[in-house]
Amino acid sequence: MSSLRADQVLLQRINRITVLRYIKREEPISRIDLSKRTGLSPSTITNITHYFLRKNLISERKSPATGAKGRRPVWLSLNPDGGRLIGVEIRKEVLRGAVTDLSGKVLSYKERNVQDPGDPQKLTAEARDLVGSLRAKLKRRPRLLGIGVSFPGVLDPETGDCLLWADAGWGRFPLKEGLEEGAEVPVLVDKDSRAEALGEFWFGAGQDVNDLVFLKLDSEVSAGVVSDGRLYRGSKGLAGEIGHITVDPKGKRCRCGKLGCLETKVSVPAVLERAREVLKEHPGSSLAGQELSLRSLYRAAGEGDEAAGKVLEELAYFVRMALETVAYTYDSELVVLAGEMVEAEGAEVLLEKVKLGGFPLEVRIETSKLDEHRGVVGAASMVLHRLVVEED
Repeated sequence: MSSLRADQVLLQRINRITVLRYIKREEPISRIDLSKRTGLSPSTITNITHYFLRKNLISERKSPATGAKGRRPVWLSLNPDGGRLIGVEIRKEVLRGAVTDLSGKVLSYKERNVQDPGDPQKLTAEARDLVGSLRAKLKRRPRLLGIGVSFPGVLDPETGDCLLWADAGWGRFPLKEGLEEGAEVPVLVDKDSRAEALGEFWFGAGQDVNDLVFLKLDSEVSAGVVSDGRLYRGSKGLAGEIGHITVDPKGKRCRCGKLGCLETKVSVPAVLERAREVLKEHPGSSLAGQELSLRSLYRAAGEGDEAAGKVLEELAYFVRMALETVAYTYDSELVVLAGEMVEAEGAEVLLEKVKLGGFPLEVRIETSKLDEHRGVVGAASMVLHRLVVEED
């Protein structure tokens, strides 16, 4: 593809994304108003909306009669029933799946415990079976448009092969190929943080921005980047793997083999391990003898417990470091925080400490606006995104 053609395709994709998000946000809206709001020419708006109508992504109807002379404007709206999407979230302990409409509304939901996470063949078969149970309840219309799958490991961006999933002991495995077996619709596979970044872009905290970073602080630490409506993966699919940036060269060994990775400071297992170490120095802590969790840690810190406060001061320092890293690296309008670290009960005490440290950049920071279905909605949003940007 020539550079000129590539630029034209990119511009077309950006314009389509812009128009559909305006329709979704401000429906019902006329083509004339779309042109005014977006700055795109009337002919460009006409071409894009015709494409969306052919794809059944939007619907149109005449505005109510007002008695005024002239043609009544035609109103455009998102068509939630223009198709169905399936989103699947693969985790080490559980598989989650959902059917959504085009507005991201969850219509049906299922989850299953993973029997043997270390066996990629078995887990892939379980994921296919979960999809099959979701499809069994679908009617012929609206039709299924595709299946999106979010995955916590490292993926080959070209083939969809798993390259590494250290937490479950996976090496290279043809994940996408296995999930496509019997699917008969497009199957899209991507890193979980990237899928959830798209979910925020289309349906969550990022609906009003063109660029965002989704920072996930959970059992693993990673980021998903959306720039001008495009997912940024990098040449090897490693973009956003900030959990393995070295922050303490003399620190603990990470599961990746390096010393002092960010993940050894701000992942949930690392924080709880650090809390146990600090408690040995503070036997009188209110946490002594308790079952240690983020919830109990946050509660104790909020009540003034010295040991819990020390752990949270350290944690807040490294969370700020993670935020500054993504803010400086990607210069996005918005950073969305998500994951158990910021969603556990009482996490406000951590977020307050993070904010008190201040930031050198004026960057908007929010927590995720999606509910417990964030993973599956993010996976489903990959299918919608593909429909919007694919070449006509």
